[in-house]
Parts: sequence; structure tokens; C-alpha cells
Amino acid sequence: MDKIFKIRCSQIGKIMSNARKAGELSATCTSYLKDWYTGEHEDIFSKYMDKGNAVENELIDFMAEVMGYGLAEKNEIYMEDSYITGTADVVMPKLIVDVKAPWSKKTLQDSSLELNMDYYWQGQGYMHLYGKDEFILFYGLMDTPGHCNYGNEVIYSTMPTDDRWAAFRIQRNDEDIKSIIEKVDKCREWLNEYDVKLCKTIGKIQIYPTI
Repeated sequence: MDKIFKIRCSQIGKIMSNARKAGELSATCTSYLKDWYTGEHEDIFSKYMDKGNAVENELIDFMAEVMGYGLAEKNEIYMEDSYITGTADVVMPKLIVDVKAPWSKKTLQDSSLELNMDYYWQGQGYMHLYGKDEFILFYGLMDTPGHCNYGNEVIYSTMPTDDRWAAFRIQRNDEDIKSIIEKVDKCREWLNEYDVKLCKTIGKIQIYPTI
């Protein structure tokens, strides 16, 4: 296999999901690896993603204001090492911030009740890449632009500010970062075995014995 597997921060949760048997890769992980192996990428579009993209800069400003960070800008610096790749939303002197734009009040409420572990792993990846010790996962309820919602604009900016956001503060965990790197190595082993199997089947006639 020519290409070397590296994991994007946003996808770390997929490879770190728990398998049914200890020492094995989960079904979620192997499904992701099969997609990665093809080299094909299917763009997924939704009104939820459209809103997130449309309000991102405004959301970063809102985050910086309520968190007391002063000014913050969208980060454009891509990072990678031998195992992990990614581009964090906001990189500050001592921490990383990832911003999420909930679709509705209910989405914000649900998100605030329990830490999404996919975002936990994403944060560990970012802290590793950018050399930071703290990660803030910030949810901010922004107005929904009409073009993201079938022409219907939904206004949340008239709500009290503290009713419009929630955040999780996550500390760097070097043991978990080590476990990501170890899992990437296991993924590479699995992909090499998968490649060998496919090379024996794709473009070949397989003869089954008579029963």
C-alpha cells in the first residue's frame, strides 16, 4: 500500500470507539478505514452544516466576548505530524477553541448536558498538534440565516446572552494522546492486511470448490 494512514482530528473519535473484543478495532473504526482506503470523499451537505459555516466568524466573535478573550480570529494554519492532521478553529497563546453552532435551543440544551466524546478526542488531537494544554469546546446559539433554513430566518440574538451558550474545558491528557498514536499504528496494520486481501481478489477469478 503506497499511502500512509494518518488520522484527522475530527475523525479520531471513529478510530477510538470501543470494540466488542479487547485488542480489536471496532466496526465503526474498520468502516471508516475502508472508506479511507478507497481515497474517495463524498461531501455531505445539510442545513445544520450550512448554518455552522455561515455563522462561524460571528460565532468566534461571540465566543471571544463571553469567554473574556478579547479578540479572536479564525485559524487557517494546518498542522500535521507522523500520525495526526488537523486545523483548529481558534488557536490562542495557551489554548485551543473549537466552536459549534447549535441549530436550535433544544440542540444547545442537549449538547450542554454531556460532553460529546468525539469532540473530546478531537480536542486531544488539536492540543497535541499545536502544543497546547487546554481545549475549550464552545457551543453558541446564533441567528439562523434564511438561506440556511428554506428562507426562514430564526432570531436568537434577542435572548439573554447567558442563555445562548455552553462550554466544556478539557485538559491535555498525554496518556490519551499516546493511545491515539497506538491506535493509528493498529489501523495501519489492519489496512496493510486489508490491502493484501484485496490484491488477491480484485481483478482475479476466485474458484470455489464443489460442494
